[in-house]
Amino acid sequence: MDADAENAALVLDGELTIYTATATLATLRDYLSGRDVCALDLSAVTEIDSAGLQLLLWARRVSAEQRIRFQLVGVSQPVISVIDLLQIEPLFGGYPTDFTVEDAA
Repeated sequence: MDADAENAALVLDGELTIYTATATLATLRDYLSGRDVCALDLSAVTEIDSAGLQLLLWARRVSAEQRIRFQLVGVSQPVISVIDLLQIEPLFGGYPTDFTVEDAA
């Protein structure tokens, strides 16, 4: 997980699961402190479960409450699969405009 510059996206990588939830929540809290934009790069997330999804929904809710612009700047196939399965893409403002969702058929 990497939050370089003030305006940089937060890169979440590896598992976004119950096993990483506590550490990820702490990272998200630090990242959101004093920001105007919450830009999450999830392109390196290899696995996501309901706890990981709850963290994303929490970040979205906190961003809305604090009037922070929320956006996904990268999305991996595991994240897309969960978001599409639950039909909640509109909650996240869609996928990044330069990102193409491949048909798994």
